[in-house]
Amino acid sequence: MSKKVVMIVDDDWMNREVIEAYLLNAGYEVVSAHNGEQALQLAAQKSPDLVLLDLRMQGMNGIEVCRHLKAHPNTQQTPVLIVSALNSEQQKTEAIAAGADDFIPKPLDSMLMLNRIKSFARFKQLAQAFDARQETLRSILLRHVNSETAEAILAEFLLIQ
Repeated sequence: MSKKVVMIVDDDWMNREVIEAYLLNAGYEVVSAHNGEQALQLAAQKSPDLVLLDLRMQGMNGIEVCRHLKAHPNTQQTPVLIVSALNSEQQKTEAIAAGADDFIPKPLDSMLMLNRIKSFARFKQLAQAFDARQETLRSILLRHVNSETAEAILAEFLLIQ
């Protein structure tokens, strides 16, 4: 089984290196980005299983990065965990609206972080398995009914809309 890939996005090199050390020690493959633009490029290349994202960064902030990740077909199912000292409910609300899946507060609790990563890293794997099964079912249905009927059946029985 291949290692899960976790992408760290933070403009503070010390934060990146501390988190990276924890993740490497826990057996994850790690890729790091120091800004939003680099994060989006790396996400396209590496297809991470999970993203740890700081909100406050120079240039493209974490909210914008999260929106881009959740809008792109290749990364929309990738869990995004915000690692930040969130100061306001407004920031949390904006992060959730952008598609953030969870929050890990700073200062960092390594056990909390690793447990959340373990839980959410499985999410992408399960989502991909679900998509593969859905495609198999779609191809079987298309052998017997037209595409409109196949999609109606999928929507009804798989609750896909």
